[in-house]
Amino acid sequence: MLKSRPLSASLFVSLLFVLAFTLACSSGKANFNSPTCSSCQFVYATTNSAQILTFQIASDGSLGAPQSTAGPANATGISTIGDGWTASFLYVSDPGNNAIRVYNISSMDGSLSPSSLGPYPVSNTPGALAVVGTILYVASSSGNIFAFTINQDGSLTGVVGSPFQAGAGLSHLAVASAGTATLLYGANTDDANGSISAFSIATNGVLTAVAGSPFPTVSGGGPEGFYVSGKVLYVALKNSNAVAALAIASDGSLGLIAPFPAGKGTTSLGGADGFLFAANNSDGTISSYSINATSGMLTQVPGSPFPAATPSGDVLYDNGKLFMPNASGNSINGFSPDLSSGAINLLTGSPYGAGTGPLQLTAFAFPVMDPP
Repeated sequence: MLKSRPLSASLFVSLLFVLAFTLACSSGKANFNSPTCSSCQFVYATTNSAQILTFQIASDGSLGAPQSTAGPANATGISTIGDGWTASFLYVSDPGNNAIRVYNISSMDGSLSPSSLGPYPVSNTPGALAVVGTILYVASSSGNIFAFTINQDGSLTGVVGSPFQAGAGLSHLAVASAGTATLLYGANTDDANGSISAFSIATNGVLTAVAGSPFPTVSGGGPEGFYVSGKVLYVALKNSNAVAALAIASDGSLGLIAPFPAGKGTTSLGGADGFLFAANNSDGTISSYSINATSGMLTQVPGSPFPAATPSGDVLYDNGKLFMPNASGNSINGFSPDLSSGAINLLTGSPYGAGTGPLQLTAFAFPVMDPP
């Protein structure tokens, strides 16, 4: 039988709740609002027409009609940080002004609003973004990686020693771990050795080059997008029409396992649950592989490569769905990979109209809101 809680104890618990709520509201973060969109998910897209698009993901994985917010044109870097309950932010590279721009993500419905913070200048054209904890890393056209601490209010403070030198044509960033170390890898697209720069990340965000960096892939390979699976780093090689697998050693150094054939112009990767998906820019297909968890070797699944579209940016794998921006079609193509066979199937209603040319995608998910 349930026992009644003494009145004094109930009052004490109530006072604690009020105090916690008051502290949350006055903590200096963005406005505290319990999300009304419990467990909702969104895709955000940069475009070639100075807009950022917000798509809500339906329960079947399809995308709803987009909302548009003014933003930088031709941005190739976009990333989010936050818990969906209090302060959540979206960061976008602004190549036209060599800066990083900040947007608030509404805790009520996922919509975007420009922040009064920033813009934060970088000395060269910014590209890909990566968030590691509370550090934002920015790849630049000069081959430098800029690093910023993300403060509670979403503002950015430059990390001591930033920028850090990577390699020629730096295009993509990837995060991995080895033991207790956190690592950052950069794809040097224009390097003759198809190299990957490797760094260890200190707690304050400072990058230190791993001994032996940069590490070669395939001569003239043109490395682009990454995917990390366990202790293996997979790299799309656009000039070699291949995916390279590199073993991640305990010190963060890389050793080439092998390159594996893909479609034409392989530019970006995604994956989950033992499968890897490679977007092939030149022939509009997706190559699908099963991953050997022990050796890191790849085996193309039956039917691969699968027909898709010509991507204008990196594919995004999120919660069992694969999304591909298609600027020429002013749309986003959606796919549902079969995680038992690796086959790629088209999502219901795909392609999803964007009204303008989407370039780069990122996803954001709200937490599940339990009733009190």
